Amino acid sequence: MQGCLRSTRGMGCGRSLDLADHMFGDLVTTSLARDILEQFLADGTVTCEDNKPSDGKATSPALTAAYDDAVAYACNAPPDKSTPEPKTRYHWAWREFPTTPIDENKLAVFLNSIADSALSIARSIRKDDSLQAKNRFAAPVDEHHTIPLSYEPDGVDMRPDFVVLPLTPFGDDRERKVKEAYVNFTAMLLAGESKSNARDCLIQVRRYIRGIRRAQPWLRLAIGMSVGRDFVALSRGDNSGLERIEISLTDGRGCIEFIRIILGIVLADQEAFGHKPEMDIEERDVSLVIPELRSAAMPHTGSNITTSGAASAIPPTFSGRHSSRLRNPSSASSNLPSGNRPSATSSTDTTSDNTATGSKRGPNNEMSAGKQSKKRKRTFTLRAFVPVRVYGRQCTGFFTSASIRGRGTTVYVVVGADDGKMHSALKMSWPDVTRTEGQVAVVKKLSQHQVHANGVIPPKLFDSMDSMQASIRCILANEMQNFTVENRILTVTTSDLQRPVVYFWSPHDFVRGIKGALLGHEYLCEIGVLHCDISENNIVLSLCRDGVGALIDSGMATVGRPDMHRDFTPLLEESMEELVEELVESEYRPPAPLPASEEQYTAQRAGTTPYMSIGVLKGNPHTHFDDIESFLYVLVLFFLSYKGPLEAGRLSEARVQGFIQPVGMGRLPHVTTWPAMIEPWRSGTFWEISVYKSGLLSAEHRKDFIKDCLPHIRSRWEPVSRSTSIAVSKLVSNCWIMFSRHDRKVTHSQFIEVLDTWLKEYEGEENKYVYPFE
Repeated sequence: MQGCLRSTRGMGCGRSLDLADHMFGDLVTTSLARDILEQFLADGTVTCEDNKPSDGKATSPALTAAYDDAVAYACNAPPDKSTPEPKTRYHWAWREFPTTPIDENKLAVFLNSIADSALSIARSIRKDDSLQAKNRFAAPVDEHHTIPLSYEPDGVDMRPDFVVLPLTPFGDDRERKVKEAYVNFTAMLLAGESKSNARDCLIQVRRYIRGIRRAQPWLRLAIGMSVGRDFVALSRGDNSGLERIEISLTDGRGCIEFIRIILGIVLADQEAFGHKPEMDIEERDVSLVIPELRSAAMPHTGSNITTSGAASAIPPTFSGRHSSRLRNPSSASSNLPSGNRPSATSSTDTTSDNTATGSKRGPNNEMSAGKQSKKRKRTFTLRAFVPVRVYGRQCTGFFTSASIRGRGTTVYVVVGADDGKMHSALKMSWPDVTRTEGQVAVVKKLSQHQVHANGVIPPKLFDSMDSMQASIRCILANEMQNFTVENRILTVTTSDLQRPVVYFWSPHDFVRGIKGALLGHEYLCEIGVLHCDISENNIVLSLCRDGVGALIDSGMATVGRPDMHRDFTPLLEESMEELVEELVESEYRPPAPLPASEEQYTAQRAGTTPYMSIGVLKGNPHTHFDDIESFLYVLVLFFLSYKGPLEAGRLSEARVQGFIQPVGMGRLPHVTTWPAMIEPWRSGTFWEISVYKSGLLSAEHRKDFIKDCLPHIRSRWEPVSRSTSIAVSKLVSNCWIMFSRHDRKVTHSQFIEVLDTWLKEYEGEENKYVYPFE
């Protein structure tokens, strides 16, 4: 009987028919849920009618049919277990279920009442008074502001209609009101949305799941829930994809699964919601500014999930009882969480709603050039949950919580296990299990050679466990080959703590970092290792004033032929000085404002896609030239990502704290949005991106790209120093033209020579900046 599972209507999200049984089967068996439903029928909580007028005798056969159907779709159902289509169609209804429009407070009350009643019946059936609730549903207390610590840009609708929290935030009185300080994304176990349209619910719930993963990057998975007039859907997302079950509340099996889901959520422990026992979490007071919710500015459409539009907002369906992999680029988080930066001390203040271009939105969500809208913000102290011990080591904070789609990398700053004083980096990631053998080969190769000052240091692997298919989805070994969803395995490593690029103190500091990383990459090529993952995240800077940087993270590296970069004769050099002077000295044109449709493009950087070379995007074999090309994109995007360095005092403080990201910090003040001209570097298919980049680097269009790019660089760097903006403009122009003229086949020495020439020519420019790490 398929009636309880609604069609996906082409939404492209895979269904997992046994997800409720998989998640909560040990807590709430199908037979227990049937007995609870029987009691609900007896006391009128649920009603059941035949399509014909009720004769009062339909209850028993309807319940039997519902139970048989539920058993047939259980995780461990016999292969030949099936139920014939019933001769009679039964219509079920929940008496107190809020009708459209669904009031969020009434919905939370309804869900809690069902959970409380079901728990009371379960205690009576099991004769076990020790059965206690661990979690509870709640509606947000503040109706006008977004729920904090989601790390989404201001204005994005991050206010779930209901959430699930542990019992700690609830009062002891009869009403059990939730304490508002706990209603934030670091505390919630589940986020839910109520709409009549299932597709709109799914899109918004996926956004909430992403917010939970950003706020709690240590989770193995995150859970969301959708509630409509006659359906409930449960979604569970991990690094390999999204599983989902949608049930009808007018169907018998749907009612049984609904009871299992609601009671299971209330009874489940932290591990069921993705928490790992190796992580110790504590509460901390965090004060931050919460922006007002602008529901009109963010309609619930697929275009808000990804800048590539609704077509790619929902992933394709995978066959089988387990569901699809997420292909949405923005399901990965940015290099740094963008979000709500503390900017006021009063309890409530009104500030201009400034966008990246200074444009404003009118009452109908249309751009208004002349009229400035106002947005009320509120300063609030909340209780945030933060990791304090990770795998037995004291944790002082996040080094980076960028949750790259797929690998899900999170790096923590931990106190060294030896002396308790030195800090180190502990990295948790979820690489594809098929890469495990390759990783071992790379680490072995690196260990056989002397550590290079600018190269990858072999990580200390001390834990490798938890695969997506076996540990989370519980697919048996003999079943794995039948599922196309990728399998990922948790890998935990430690390494020396380095300084990330975001904490650069001068443009020269970053350029030396690029130079050092190129030297490290050249060394890897000499010993026969290809890095394959060049991005800003994998370059670290030196703490010495004139020191060069290094290349880190061998997670995607492969073993190749030693001296792979030697078999190439570079083209003859041509002078670029005259062309660069012409481009840089051309009349300054301020960048055009973003059109209204692109206002929400706010630096949501998706993994390493913008840094990928043209050849890799086309699917060609990866070579060392592809890595060197990626260094070009790192350099260009760096000068479009920052408005100069942080203040010296903040940089010095960051070093003392181990370069951690404080909870609630959001995006650092010197990080800015990428211009709209960069959006095609990260949206669309890989082939489309490769064609676009090929055009930009062609002889025909390279000057056009530079002319379009330089105004954006100047607008970011001229407020710091006009001479600096000219200097970095020349560097970007030189590098871009060099790659264009050499058909992207640039050697390490050629790239390093350009960097060295620039560092020497503009050596005096660095005196305008303060070195903060004395």
